Amino acid sequence: MKCLRYIFLFAIVVLLFSCKKFKGSQEIPAYLRIEPWTLTTNYEIEGAATQAITDAWVYVNGNLHGCFEFKNHDDGLYTMIPLLEKGEKTLQIYPGVKMNGISSTRIQYPFYQPYKIKHTFVEGEMGSVSPSTKYYSVDSTNVHFKLMEDFEEINNIKFYRIDTTYAPLEQISHRTNPNAWMDPLDTINHYRSGHIHVGDSLTRFCIASGELTNLPAVGNYVMMEVDYKCDREMLIGMYIMSSQYGLQDKELYYLKATDTWKKAYINFSPTVTDNYNALYFKVYFRGHVSAGETADFYFDNIKLIYVE
Repeated sequence: MKCLRYIFLFAIVVLLFSCKKFKGSQEIPAYLRIEPWTLTTNYEIEGAATQAITDAWVYVNGNLHGCFEFKNHDDGLYTMIPLLEKGEKTLQIYPGVKMNGISSTRIQYPFYQPYKIKHTFVEGEMGSVSPSTKYYSVDSTNVHFKLMEDFEEINNIKFYRIDTTYAPLEQISHRTNPNAWMDPLDTINHYRSGHIHVGDSLTRFCIASGELTNLPAVGNYVMMEVDYKCDREMLIGMYIMSSQYGLQDKELYYLKATDTWKKAYINFSPTVTDNYNALYFKVYFRGHVSAGETADFYFDNIKLIYVE
């Protein structure tokens, strides 16, 4: 009994000490509201400025404070974060995306430049920034656009049907089909998309790129961007040709059905690294419907980008 009494008294002393330790004023954070990203491109070299940047990776004076997702609020889409910072500091924000369309695989997109400014943090006050980004320059870095297809030029379609038993790929115009993607910055010249209809006599499709050679060495990023809209889920994969194994079919990722245009960032880096001796690669899209069903698949602004 006496032992229990001592334990009880000891607990009271610890509690009082803890209260005294945390009593008093706390540091007041400065608040930072980050507006959604804007992306600008050189269309002739880098294609359309479509993006699905979902996050802001925040650094202050080179120190990472975290990855923050943009969320809808009553007054708009943004992220607001408290930071225990005072005075003028170097603020760097890196664009973040969901790799392969999966929320648990968020990365700093390696081909977008960070937003960097001097920012003054004031305790208890809210500052606001509207970050912008662009691709790293092809001329000044080892970034390469290996494949780029926007379906605007009739003779420039680089994605082909596999054979006559599959539903064909066609070019459509927003002027005749409202489902085609249209560049909001240039509605005169950039308004065509790729389209595949499955059903009726042909219930499957598989379209593939031409042969992709000289992809980078082990460990370098190889990413594909694609804008898409589809009535059924769609498989993305790679054909891999090697002298040892012949032609391999590597099924990689599924994109879910969506009735609005979305953008995906697909990571081919592990596949290319694991097959670095391959003679060539081909990117493919594949889909199907059951008998008696129909579905439409739309594509645009396909880019394969890598760091050499």
